[in-house]
Amino acid sequence: MLKHFSFFVFFILPLHLLAAEWGLTPLLPKGTQVSYMVVDPATDQVITQYQQAIFRTPASIQKLLTATASKLYLGEEFRYQTTLEGQKTKIKNNNYQGDLRFRFVGDPTLLRSDIKEMLRSIKRLGIKQISGDLLINQSRFDGYQWSNGQAWNDLGVCYTAPANAIIVNKNCVLGNLSLNHPDAKKATLFIPSYEPVEISSDVSVVTKEQRAAQFCELELTRRSHNQYYLWGCMVPRDRPFALAFAVNDPFAYARQIIASELEKVGITLKGEIKLDISNETAGFEDVLVNHQSPLLDELLQIMMKESDNLIADSLFKTLGATYFKRAGNFRNGGQALKLILKEQGIDLENAYLADGSGLSRHNLMSSELFMSVLNYIYHNDHRLKLLSTFSVAGIDGTLKYHQGVKGDLLKGKVIAKTGSMKGVANLLGVVKSKLGDRLFVLILNGYNLPEMTLELESEKDKKVSKYYFQQAFFDAVMKSH
Repeated sequence: MLKHFSFFVFFILPLHLLAAEWGLTPLLPKGTQVSYMVVDPATDQVITQYQQAIFRTPASIQKLLTATASKLYLGEEFRYQTTLEGQKTKIKNNNYQGDLRFRFVGDPTLLRSDIKEMLRSIKRLGIKQISGDLLINQSRFDGYQWSNGQAWNDLGVCYTAPANAIIVNKNCVLGNLSLNHPDAKKATLFIPSYEPVEISSDVSVVTKEQRAAQFCELELTRRSHNQYYLWGCMVPRDRPFALAFAVNDPFAYARQIIASELEKVGITLKGEIKLDISNETAGFEDVLVNHQSPLLDELLQIMMKESDNLIADSLFKTLGATYFKRAGNFRNGGQALKLILKEQGIDLENAYLADGSGLSRHNLMSSELFMSVLNYIYHNDHRLKLLSTFSVAGIDGTLKYHQGVKGDLLKGKVIAKTGSMKGVANLLGVVKSKLGDRLFVLILNGYNLPEMTLELESEKDKKVSKYYFQQAFFDAVMKSH
């Protein structure tokens, strides 16, 4: 009853009386932290704002910063260039006399099939044998593979795949859990045989009631050299349960893939496949094979609409490497991003940027600072073309089925980037209202439904109640003057 009463009170109050704060906080669970801004970009008038200067956890709306800085500094012609390097003069009688270098640069789109084609290309150059070693170079990035402040128990799943210079197949291995027969007590794990990882499983099949009573969930233990142990409980299901394991040792993963593909294409390696972190040019002056990623605009479309973390963190490190002309990492990536935006008059002040994806809990940004970036890209969209990378309510990306913008009133009218993690539900973008465009930043942190509500409501009801505030917020934005 309280929710419906609050909703009614909101709609009978004139909007001009709610200019400072739209009176929506009663629609949220107790303790939720709220910040928002709504601006008319035609006049630069602030329509409403609430706790807009308070720093909060941004989650994936942080990708707006990464996209803007990447477009400004790397440029629309940017592509990742993965190369095989050596000296053409060392190719003699179908033999390469010396070491070859496979230079990885953090291309988040590089696939196993691309590596195979690169090896086929050096064979077409007349190389059927490599007398030396094959060096896998990862000097483009240094420092940690994961940003400070990421949850440790998320690191085994693919949305937190490591942002190493060495990336193959998104540093992700897919598999599933299934039941061999309806009365099975243990689940059966399937991982494709061609994947160079070692995953063992001991997962019990229990009822929902047993799972709740035993406090048992599906758990993953990460070990060294891409070894994993899957354990815990799952409830019976008709279809296989999809799994996605993040590769935690990219070099070991790439080394085994390259060794396998060398054999398939018929190239003999006399030496070993070794890790290389040097930038020595002697002996590697010639690019024998070059594989290019898609252009930056295509990468940004995927990164923004699908909220791809690996692309975001790789671009973040690439900004650091390109701007400071040294190995990129999470620290210099954040500094580079701030400096690039400051050159455009956007001062992020003391905001903390731990990564480019928003996965880190250490990230700190305010609605006010996000609005400064959003306002900039809105007024410069003729050259940046970033608004087209935002998801569109009810149509595509992370807003296609988003409960907070559902319904005919908002379909196609809200163009935004989402940012979600446990206790975080953020959005920023543009609302296409009858009264003109409205720029908005909405940050909800510390969001958690009471346990009693979780027990009594259905899954559908929980989703609706979680986004109740957002639906009211957007209804108000649509009517704002």
